[in-house]
Amino acid sequence: MFMFSTNRLKSRMGTMLMAFVLIVGFGACSKEGLVKPPPSEEGGLEQIDDMVYRYMSKNAVPGATLAITRDGKLVFAGAYGFADSESGDLMTVDTRSRISSVSKSITSIAIMKLLEEGKLDLDDRIFGDGGILGNDFGTPPYPQHVAALTVKHCLSHHVGGWSNNNSDPTMQQNQLNAQELISYIIDNVPLSNPPGTSYAYSNVGFMILGRVIEKLTQKSYEQYVREEILEPIGITTMEIGGNTLGDQKPDESRYHSSNAYNYNFERRDANGGWIATASDLVRLLVHVDGISTVPDILESTTVQTMTTPPFGYQRYALGFFVNGSTWYHGGSFPGSRSHWMRTGSGICAAIMVNGDATDLEGLLEDIVAAPVEWPDEDLF
Repeated sequence: MFMFSTNRLKSRMGTMLMAFVLIVGFGACSKEGLVKPPPSEEGGLEQIDDMVYRYMSKNAVPGATLAITRDGKLVFAGAYGFADSESGDLMTVDTRSRISSVSKSITSIAIMKLLEEGKLDLDDRIFGDGGILGNDFGTPPYPQHVAALTVKHCLSHHVGGWSNNNSDPTMQQNQLNAQELISYIIDNVPLSNPPGTSYAYSNVGFMILGRVIEKLTQKSYEQYVREEILEPIGITTMEIGGNTLGDQKPDESRYHSSNAYNYNFERRDANGGWIATASDLVRLLVHVDGISTVPDILESTTVQTMTTPPFGYQRYALGFFVNGSTWYHGGSFPGSRSHWMRTGSGICAAIMVNGDATDLEGLLEDIVAAPVEWPDEDLF
């Protein structure tokens, strides 16, 4: 049986949905194999369901979860398909999934809170004498450029190297924890450019920021974020995910990829390790969106700093991609994809899928732009 939950958290099924199950089950994802549901009435929420199912069919994705807020109200929470295609467990709005690099925005929010508390400055150096982490990592004297690295450089991906390419250091040395891996990188992977001179997306930079948070708070990265950021606004189900299928958390989706469990996911904490529900993510986003409908947990000037590119590259600020009044971030790891966004029109949205897929960002943009008459009720 295939079940489905919409914004009203009801279940329904029909011939279109059963056809979708058969298509995904047999792995058909060609254009000709797409499910073609009946046209939805303009303004109806069913058109969102149609978009999600078409995307899932095209990408052979077993399951998805979606949440949307408007003016601070949760107006849509949907769960689609299977949390585990092998066991037949269904996705629900309470299913948690890996959010991967959306975690970077969460780390940035934590850094901004420490900035407001006067515990750091964005131009503070991280390594070497006088740095936040001092000589705790790697082997001093440090290689060229390492001692010049600042908090701002890490937040904006202007580290000077250690980029997210085919030789991403965070995907190597699986046996090392985050602390050990950072030391290994400092000693063995040189920075190619002075920090601040060029943009190169860096998982390493955010992994380092997790250690900055730990040093300044004397708490683990996860503990600090949960106690000081998440729990005060009512989020209690987010946590750092595990490495293997045996480490699966309660209500966590299975990830459908041959290498989904081949890497050290847990050590990615600050750069990509959180699991969450879609509703968790939009609840957090409406508390940092700079819109007055819900009180923000950061001052307006801090939010502005967080979402303003500090260097020449104008698409990335501090933990958020930016495009005019739209802020967003995506996440990708074998067997999972995630994306969240905030628009200037008062909408926040988050979506996760538990399979390998393309252009999840485009799907969420289409959903947000759909001519929908959003309900007045608040599902939070």
